[in-house]
Amino acid sequence: MIYTLENSTAIISVDTRNCEIASFRRKDKDIEYMWNGDPKYWSGRNPTLFPHVSSPKNKILNFKGKDYKVNNHGFCRKSEFAFVEQGDDYLLFSLKDNEQTLKEYPYHFEMLVRYTLKDNRIYIDYTIKNNDEDDLYFGFGQHPAFDCPLVKDKEFADYWVEFEKEDVEGCRLELSYELFEKYPTYIIKDPKSHVFTLSDGENKVVMYTDDKYKLFALWTPMAPFVCLEPWVNNLNLMDESLPFEQMKENVCLKPGELYEIGYSFAII
Repeated sequence: MIYTLENSTAIISVDTRNCEIASFRRKDKDIEYMWNGDPKYWSGRNPTLFPHVSSPKNKILNFKGKDYKVNNHGFCRKSEFAFVEQGDDYLLFSLKDNEQTLKEYPYHFEMLVRYTLKDNRIYIDYTIKNNDEDDLYFGFGQHPAFDCPLVKDKEFADYWVEFEKEDVEGCRLELSYELFEKYPTYIIKDPKSHVFTLSDGENKVVMYTDDKYKLFALWTPMAPFVCLEPWVNNLNLMDESLPFEQMKENVCLKPGELYEIGYSFAII
């Protein structure tokens, strides 16, 4: 089901399916900023990556001494979230462990996702609670896809990503399909930047992250969109032979504890 937030500047729609943004537009521009999930290229739009980012090569992870078959990027990207409530400027959704999640992740948890619209900027905040009797281990990341080009008279190669600090030479990464032929997923480890701007010089998406995100990635399947992805960690950069609980890069929550993280982006 689709829920909508609106103010004098922008309008955003969020789908309970995968808790993804279905549309984000300014009222003064005829531009859709979000990728539409066309399966010709990629049916995703902006999924939450939990309880792991990426997947092991054999699609098997060991939890609590038992092997589980897992999907790429976890199960949130294929889950139906429950609508909790709506206020003047926010939407709140929830995902709890259920029969499907327990088939690949043997933990009891709840994830709350809060979307708050302020002017032309959407704030997306996550609270993860450990409802299990054991310590809860997980990875986490974001995967938002933005139309690229944003307007019909531009091409993919007319865009670049500006970095707040010099994580790339000159703080600017020119986009091209040739770049992604060389680097299918372009990953920056321990980025100094917390502001990233997708731009064609006039139209922009400005993303803001916090210091819990230890990786920043860009990805496109040679399609008319690009993903700007802040990650806490990534399975493919860990020792996949270890039980999940022994991968030191994973977040560990004690029973009853909360983990809070968020990011935001503005459309210009």
